[in-house]
Amino acid sequence: MNQYNLPPLVQKSEDGGYFVSSNSELDDLYHFILGQAKRLVSGKSAAFYLKNERGNLSRVGAIKDTSSAGKVAKHVYKTKKSLLLKKGAHLSKDSLPLSESILACYIGEEISELSLGVLLLEGIYHFEHFSEQDLDLINYFSSNLTALFRDTLYSESQNQFYTSLVTSILLLVDNSNIHNNNNRLLYFLEEIIRVSVLINRSLDLEKVLEMVMESAKSVFRTEASSLLLLDEKKEFLIFNTVTGEKKEEVAKIKVPVGQGIAGNVAISKQPMIINDAQNDPRVFRDVDKASNFVTRNILAAPLIVGDEVIGVIEAINTKNRNNFSQNDIDFFLSFSSACAVAIQKTTLLGNLNIANLELKQKLSTLESLFELGQAVLESHDELGLMSRSLAILSKELDAEDAGMVIFLEGKKKLIQVYARQNGIVFESFYEPEESNLILSAIESKNPILGTVSNIDEEQFLGLEAFVLKESYLVLPVSPNGSSLKAALYVCGKRTRNGFGEADLRMFKTISSPLTKAYENLRLSQEIITKKSIEKEIEITRNIQNNILPNSIIKSTQFDLGVKSVAAKEVSGDFYDFHQYGSHNFSFLVADVSGKSLPAAIFMAMSSSIIRTLSRTTELSPSELLKQANQLIYEDSQSGMFVTLFFANFDSNAKKIRFASAGHNDQLWIRKDGSYELLKGKGAPLGVVPVGNYIGGEIDMEPGDMLVFYTDGAIEEKNKLDEEFGLDRLIQEIISRKDKPSQVIIEEVYQTIREFSDESEQYDDFTVMVLKFPETSTEFYSKIFPAKASEIPKFRDFISEVLKDKVKKEFAYDDILISLDEAATNIIMHGYAETHLIDPTFECKVLIDGDLAIFTLIDEAKRFSRDVVPSPSIDANLKGERRGGFGVYLMEKLMDKVSYEFIGNKNHTYLEKRIL
Repeated sequence: MNQYNLPPLVQKSEDGGYFVSSNSELDDLYHFILGQAKRLVSGKSAAFYLKNERGNLSRVGAIKDTSSAGKVAKHVYKTKKSLLLKKGAHLSKDSLPLSESILACYIGEEISELSLGVLLLEGIYHFEHFSEQDLDLINYFSSNLTALFRDTLYSESQNQFYTSLVTSILLLVDNSNIHNNNNRLLYFLEEIIRVSVLINRSLDLEKVLEMVMESAKSVFRTEASSLLLLDEKKEFLIFNTVTGEKKEEVAKIKVPVGQGIAGNVAISKQPMIINDAQNDPRVFRDVDKASNFVTRNILAAPLIVGDEVIGVIEAINTKNRNNFSQNDIDFFLSFSSACAVAIQKTTLLGNLNIANLELKQKLSTLESLFELGQAVLESHDELGLMSRSLAILSKELDAEDAGMVIFLEGKKKLIQVYARQNGIVFESFYEPEESNLILSAIESKNPILGTVSNIDEEQFLGLEAFVLKESYLVLPVSPNGSSLKAALYVCGKRTRNGFGEADLRMFKTISSPLTKAYENLRLSQEIITKKSIEKEIEITRNIQNNILPNSIIKSTQFDLGVKSVAAKEVSGDFYDFHQYGSHNFSFLVADVSGKSLPAAIFMAMSSSIIRTLSRTTELSPSELLKQANQLIYEDSQSGMFVTLFFANFDSNAKKIRFASAGHNDQLWIRKDGSYELLKGKGAPLGVVPVGNYIGGEIDMEPGDMLVFYTDGAIEEKNKLDEEFGLDRLIQEIISRKDKPSQVIIEEVYQTIREFSDESEQYDDFTVMVLKFPETSTEFYSKIFPAKASEIPKFRDFISEVLKDKVKKEFAYDDILISLDEAATNIIMHGYAETHLIDPTFECKVLIDGDLAIFTLIDEAKRFSRDVVPSPSIDANLKGERRGGFGVYLMEKLMDKVSYEFIGNKNHTYLEKRIL
């Protein structure tokens, strides 16, 4: 049977009902229809459940879960109601969950006997569930399919219905898509017209934007929508309007420009669709984290005014459909344009109104500033200045009264008040305890807007009770770089609403010249006294700066660091260090009583005496302090004295000798982290005419350190009145003992400042750290043939060993010359007239810290230093080489040269300091 001899697709049964015909040719037609249905909604599989001649439902098409699909088809056929089931749903309590989403639509007429079957789709590509939109579309397809099936029953040319039906099915698919798009477009046009009317009629921007975004949420069938605006610096997008369940949580979040979908749209100025937000790295996850929201898909478009992006709108998570399409973009851009127009319109109108008000206000302010300028120029005292200026303030701010409150921080703290009441300016004084509100504003530098009737009685003290009434505005004022602590106030606003933010801005503008004028008048009265004080401080500071060393001693024997910071303009601490002789160094820290100019002079005198004694005599520290005390006592006046700790370092013996004149115990921290306090006995210098000073002596090992300090390093206090203390100082230093001395001091100083948490120091800070580095030992050895041709190779070996190790001036050349001479003597003289086969000599090198020791070993004739003649310089100058000159040269250039004969071998030792 071919398609031209097919039975009618729909036939009448004997009982008067209808059934659908079935054979192989018609099954091909049914499969074709099923393919078109799947294509409409991206279905995975589809089947017809068609009523057969026996009245049963017969399946045509492939279904994965035939059991569940059959039950659904029977239910839909019986109820004549379409059904949408999500993946994982249960058909009954005992049934397994559905492995795929199912969409089933009835084929037939609800009010007639034409009941033909069910169209069922199982599973959808790319998504878990069919959407309500998919159901509407297949319902429309099924209802039109019913009409096409019915028409085959009455077709006059039955043998042609197959071709006609195929064509109709294709038209039906197109028509279904058109129907779906038309319904959505109609709804969209209605919404966009409504939004446009709303924008034109309303000036309430927030209300307009909220309604536009609600409309976008409805049109695009999403769970939420949002509008983000760029901040002033164009660094972040800020949620301005949010719809959906999580709008309160979302509104708090800022999206950086360039991050997230919105941030990328803001830069590219192009709309964007993300249908797989969970797997897209561009999505800004902070929003989901803050709101416990899961973003599945996003539609975003820029808000553009002119050529500038001002924000972004977003629609989030489609409902009743599975994804956004490219068609959505054109519609969504209409909403973004509407929002941009609304924002631009409201902004322009708002800017115009503000500009008019600001212009009017500026004209009034300029007049007041001009009057205030005249008052400043014509006033010669503070009361005269206040009388004219406060009248101008009252007029400009429409206030009944005005005034200025100054907090005077002298020996006795007072509050000075210039109060204008009933046109007259009064000057009065109050104790600080008589003000709370205004004094708090001065201290915090925060302006206060308020009303007298709303003030707590505890805040409304004597000063406020006298100067404030009704509504009031208090503005703290302090010119840049000034110590002035003051506030201007106005009160009794004549308008009903009281003072506001606009009044505060105006008050700030016109307060500046008044404050500066008052400050100038005040300073003119203090300038002579201040200049004399500044001159004394400058002289004192210069004296102190000249006392202290200009630079830190650099030595391979130790690492020295020092820091001294004055608590005030001048310091009572001083320190010194000095090298005398080839291997002796002195160090001291001191604290002078007082910090005035006489104290600075006393400090200079004391340091000069100690410096002179330490650099011109070889006294022990105890004797040095004893003599220094006698000299200082003779010149001491007004009971001034100095506490001092003095230490001497002998670098050869590695010893520290010390003494103390009433100073703190100092610190000796060993390599292993243990420590000991260095104690001395004796009165401060300048207290008694004859002092007895007892010190001590310690041996320093590599890795040890000494810490000299004044009491300011341990007596700093925090806000709980706790001292930093010696124990904490020790632990902070020990924890940094592997760092350079200067780094240790800088970090400890910063730790003390953080502990104090105050801008000013409690006392002068002086700390000196003396670290003794650990030495390293290196050993080298090589044997050379005793030939003249090996001398260059021998020199190369020595050069390689000494590479980058010699820092002492001329030491490198001295070593090479001496070793060259020693090797030459061995080869040319030692092995002369010997019969050894292949004679050799060995060179051993030991680098121990700053000392290089060279040992030359040979089997030549025994060398005896005693038989070497003394060199004759005159003979050598005449070209008469008589011997002994090479040995003489070696012993002059090297620090030490010695000889031994051990086990029939000559040992020549040469030593030289290289650092």
